[in-house]
Amino acid sequence: MKKTILFAALLAGVLTAPAQKQVLSVGNTSALTVKAGTVFSLDSLVLTPGADLTLSSNTIRESATAVGVPPAPGIDRQYNFSSPITFTGTIRLYYQPSELNGATESTLEYTDSAAGGTWVPEVTSTVNTSLHYVQYMASAKSFVASTASGPVIALPITLVSFTGNWNEANPVLSWVANQTGGTVTFNIESSVDGVSWNTIGTQNSLDNTGLDNYQFGDPNPPAQNMYYRIVLVLPSGQPSYSNIVHLQKRGNDNVILFTRNNSVSVRFTGTTPGGIRLINVAGQVLRIDMTGRQEYDLYGLNAGIYFLQYELNGQWAVREFAID
Repeated sequence: MKKTILFAALLAGVLTAPAQKQVLSVGNTSALTVKAGTVFSLDSLVLTPGADLTLSSNTIRESATAVGVPPAPGIDRQYNFSSPITFTGTIRLYYQPSELNGATESTLEYTDSAAGGTWVPEVTSTVNTSLHYVQYMASAKSFVASTASGPVIALPITLVSFTGNWNEANPVLSWVANQTGGTVTFNIESSVDGVSWNTIGTQNSLDNTGLDNYQFGDPNPPAQNMYYRIVLVLPSGQPSYSNIVHLQKRGNDNVILFTRNNSVSVRFTGTTPGGIRLINVAGQVLRIDMTGRQEYDLYGLNAGIYFLQYELNGQWAVREFAID
């Protein structure tokens, strides 16, 4: 795999975003079944299943955060499930015209993401500009998050993942780009509130084909609670925005990793994590364990680079490790 001078940990999935609110929580000792044909409203996300839908051990949260789908961010509204669901039926997502985030309403498409994957607009979805919603007819569709965005365009380079970590003195941002030839400029932006943004650095992409890894450290964060995003600037000058990463300074997480015989053992000597995810370099989530324990043992791993994502006190962090 090609690498820039610096390489850091990858954090796939959704990170803590501003203005989150919980719209539904179903525990592991009970289940909620929505009968086929029933209109089931989760805030402004409306599901009408074509077959019975059962939810358990799942929490759905709404946040006013745009996701990075070229050529512009999505709307300022997204819904995130703590566990993926597989759905057949009608998905409808309502929005306010004030949430378009610069997008043209008539071009909006329903957009979702599988666990650990990228955001993908559905070209067969429809938009109602009078009642302000996008709608998609799903068939055995697996997803973990939903929003709306403009139509996707082909780029010479796209972001597979953008994340960060603040376990040391300064925030460190990391991203993986999938390149098909040609170059772009990465503008790194920061914000103390997730609304007003400042450019704090610039990097040029490599002129490669395939996956490349990049890293940037913020030497002078003005606060201990920061937001970051990447702006890809194409040769035409057109911008494309990444997801927003929310980082909060904290001390040592006291995480110990032991690798041996195609496995990794994880020990938390401090705060008990809310859960963990195991991610490969392609951004795929291989394991999810939200049981909240001090020790985890993950077996059956092939040789390669992996990333352990873990939640402590409502914040997500990541550690990189290798299986030889």
